[in-house]
Amino acid sequence: MRKSTLVLAGFLIITSAFWSCKSGDDVKEAENEVFALHDEVMPKMDDIMRLRKLLTQYVAAADSAKDSGSAAGTLRTSEEREQAGRLLLNLNVADSLMMGWMDHYNGDTLAKLSSDDALRYLTDQKEQITDVNTKVKTSIDQAMQFLQKK
Repeated sequence: MRKSTLVLAGFLIITSAFWSCKSGDDVKEAENEVFALHDEVMPKMDDIMRLRKLLTQYVAAADSAKDSGSAAGTLRTSEEREQAGRLLLNLNVADSLMMGWMDHYNGDTLAKLSSDDALRYLTDQKEQITDVNTKVKTSIDQAMQFLQKK
């Protein structure tokens, strides 16, 4: 009886160690997915900075042209200036979202959480960084399309 109890206890210890290891692997895999998305977005922040500078220059030039142009040209310039302003706002929002996500990501606490809680946290973070990624790409694409027409 004592021998079978020891065998059962040993089996339970080995099984729980295996599942604990498996859960740790799942957390690490989920964390890697989050960081892969982060690493995809981060280089685009340089593009955002460059495009913001170009749009700001465009707005300044449009303001100068507005003062010296015809009525029809002024109307077109005003519409384009407004569009450039909206695109600048979109780039600023995308930049703020990325900076906010990085400020609030708290990967250091993953080790303190249970595997289930860590996976829930990482799933939420993956959704957030995916949303940031989409907004960053969209704002860059729209700004580039606008500037290529000019």
